[in-house]
Amino acid sequence: MKSRALITGASTGIGYAYAKHLSKEGWILDLISENAERSMKSKDALNNPVANFYLADLSKKSSIKEIISNYETPDLIVANAGIAINGSIGKLSESQKEDAYYLMCGGIIDLIEGFAPKMIKKGTGRIVIISSIGAITAMPKSSIYSSAKAGIYMYGKSISAELENKGISVTVSLPGYVETEAHKKAGLDHLKSKVPNWMWISADNVVKQTEKASKKGKSEVIPGIVYKLTKPFLKFSAAINIWRLITKKN
Repeated sequence: MKSRALITGASTGIGYAYAKHLSKEGWILDLISENAERSMKSKDALNNPVANFYLADLSKKSSIKEIISNYETPDLIVANAGIAINGSIGKLSESQKEDAYYLMCGGIIDLIEGFAPKMIKKGTGRIVIISSIGAITAMPKSSIYSSAKAGIYMYGKSISAELENKGISVTVSLPGYVETEAHKKAGLDHLKSKVPNWMWISADNVVKQTEKASKKGKSEVIPGIVYKLTKPFLKFSAAINIWRLITKKN
């Protein structure tokens, strides 16, 4: 019997890279994204007869409830959906903040809480949460993003310890700058030229390293040797000042 994976934010970036990776391994896929055009392009490119494509706005509670009620319980959850939201304190609207927080934190919690009891009953399963290196370092003018990622990071670490004796592994991935369209969509396309090449990592590489850690039952992984080496220094003021400098618009 084939294994089944549920991937959110599956039409581009890390989510699509995960879909490609699992397709090669013969998984049945339930792929969720918000944008119909990108979803259709991904469907054509993936060309997988056992991949099911669905449209849903995961910043809304109703979408999460529908998924939990109507989708088959997965063997693997890849909670990847997110946005690169940027804005100084007080500049974002209430709806922008609420939607971002639910999409990248509250909604992931609701999704996992909905499926976890069923996975526990089966006695097996894996959960992968795509957080961000921003969960463990200060990100001026990206405080909403950073705090949402920090929240889901600690949730993932906590349930990893809770579920380790129930046959369910939980791995939180903390990638840095990933080569996706997320920054461009958020109006941060200047980062491609400002951030040094050695700080970028491909979505395929993120998936490769994240899956390796997940299969080993690790609770946390930081894809990319650069970010692994710099992790101990990320909380220092010097690191924050460097981040300000390389991400500043001209």
